[in-house]
Amino acid sequence: MTTDSHIKSLQTKIAEHSDQEAFKELYYLLYKDLFRFARIFIPQKELAEEVLQDVFTKVWLQSEQLLAVNNLKVYLYTAAKNSAINYQKKYPLQLLTKPDLSAIELSYGSRTPEELMISAQTIAGINKAIQLLPPKCKLIFLMVKEDQLKYKEVAQILNISLKTVEAQMGIAIKKLGAASLFNLS
Repeated sequence: MTTDSHIKSLQTKIAEHSDQEAFKELYYLLYKDLFRFARIFIPQKELAEEVLQDVFTKVWLQSEQLLAVNNLKVYLYTAAKNSAINYQKKYPLQLLTKPDLSAIELSYGSRTPEELMISAQTIAGINKAIQLLPPKCKLIFLMVKEDQLKYKEVAQILNISLKTVEAQMGIAIKKLGAASLFNLS
């Protein structure tokens, strides 16, 4: 897990010293999660990559302004969302009109020993249950659990209230708990 203090350190190096190595490290730390997030709004892989390249290019070109950014991770998620939405407006025929949440699942990227013991069948059942969540609920659940964003950060990125995030997480946990009782796999 990337700590907020590490991201803040990279942010300072980029802003104060135009540190290319720090920028590269930031890019590699956050790109995978930002890419998955951008694909919610831009289903086509190449177009989502283009959106993120634009976001990171703007960050580099305006790096001296990064010190004014309070939470860089939230800033990048918000920039990715806004860029994706702007891209949809600019090229509406190339994109679906609604976010596509159907292909998103938990990746289990950094596994603990306990997670490694979970059977493939259990993982498939969890992912199937996640796919059955309502779209907004699924998006919020994955941002919290997969991207490890705080509820407040998710609320900021999606421009919704903290109470909405809490309610949607409650729904997700309740539905996933019920689904595991019925072994959806």
